[in-house]
Amino acid sequence: MVYRFKVWFENNEDVVRWIDLKPSQTFLDFHKVILDSVSFDQKELSSFYISDGQWKRHFEIMMEDMTQDDSDEALPVILLKDAKLRDYINDPHQRFIFVYDYLANWTFHCELISIEETKTTLNYPAVIKSEGIAPRQREDNKFKLLDDNEFDELAAKILASKGIQNELTAEFGGLEVADNENSDDDDKFSDSENDLSEESDF
Repeated sequence: MVYRFKVWFENNEDVVRWIDLKPSQTFLDFHKVILDSVSFDQKELSSFYISDGQWKRHFEIMMEDMTQDDSDEALPVILLKDAKLRDYINDPHQRFIFVYDYLANWTFHCELISIEETKTTLNYPAVIKSEGIAPRQREDNKFKLLDDNEFDELAAKILASKGIQNELTAEFGGLEVADNENSDDDDKFSDSENDLSEESDF
């Protein structure tokens, strides 16, 4: 048998993945398949939280042990790679909260929706169904977003380079002509100043 989970972004319920996992697989396997399903990299830390029916976070399963409490009273730390799913399924609709990248705080809701038969044609974990386009993980990329004026100017230059004339090329072409004329006037004024300077030397 396999567990079938419905997984979606906490703040965007239109992006949904249905994922099958074997009971013997770990939360690290769950971590990897969720990130793969939304095209996120796996460079950041993450945690799963055991959740109740109201999506309140309870016990945490960590990717790495970051606790600093070495006392005998400290709660045991459970790591993703060691925690098997079957040991944390106590409800027919068991819920987990998955948090990836503590700085960006990408948060997913994971709910067990059914128990399915294992299919020999699938490699588990497996994404069974996808809906919606996931948001981009990182915005600090090399591509700069253009405002409307910058976009229009760029479009006009592309069209003009192909010999296509329209309102955009006329508008921005006129600006370039004006700039060139101003530049010519500046050059003439500079030449006149030089001539006067030479006359005063005599």
